Amino acid sequence: MGMLGCGFLTPAPKGDLTYCSYACRGAAGLGSDYCELIADPDSVPKIVVVMNEGNRFDDPVIRRSYPVDKGVVDSLARLLAENKVYQLNGYHLEEPICGGHSYRIYQEYSSGEKVNAFWYGSGVKDKAIAAYNLIAHFFSPWRSRAVEEDRIQRLVDRVGAMEQCFGRVAKAVRTRKTYPGLSEDVDTLNRYMDSGQWKEDFEADEKGLLPKEMSRGVLSEDGLYNLLQSEKLYRLLAKR
Repeated sequence: MGMLGCGFLTPAPKGDLTYCSYACRGAAGLGSDYCELIADPDSVPKIVVVMNEGNRFDDPVIRRSYPVDKGVVDSLARLLAENKVYQLNGYHLEEPICGGHSYRIYQEYSSGEKVNAFWYGSGVKDKAIAAYNLIAHFFSPWRSRAVEEDRIQRLVDRVGAMEQCFGRVAKAVRTRKTYPGLSEDVDTLNRYMDSGQWKEDFEADEKGLLPKEMSRGVLSEDGLYNLLQSEKLYRLLAKR
């Protein structure tokens, strides 16, 4: 990425970089979508990724924190200095429009100096967009990692829940004893299979995404189908 080329006489901040963030839809720490580097003195630097915080829709909230070494901090500090991101300090745009997002880039240095830029609207300066994209690109590996880890965690949680449901129904069929939540469990398992989610989870398991020690009878190719089609299960349901 090229230089921002602001042409201002703003001096570069002194001291070490102790904090850097970019945020979409609010400020880092307060908004719904942001990444931040926290490099406080005498502590291990870390990168924090937060996505979909307070989202009204179905997107899952993601919060992940990753320790990093000083080399990562120095690399970002050089990137900010070489591209003169500090020249955007004080840049502010807020237009009365609907449907847009607010964007912010922010840095702190051990000298106490800060770089803060915020915009919301359509007439954003190219150098602000370039700086935002520069910082977002730097954080993108951790953001991608957070998304993938969250996807796998949701896979594990979902299969675990379905496995418990599968186990309860299978035990009821084996012992020929019903229980209060049997119908609900059967409905849950039917939805799981019919929605296509079972197939997706089965394929994820074949790719090795589930822990080897995890019970996964619900993902056996014939186990769930045979259980749901069992005459013994229908007789149990008829008793209710």
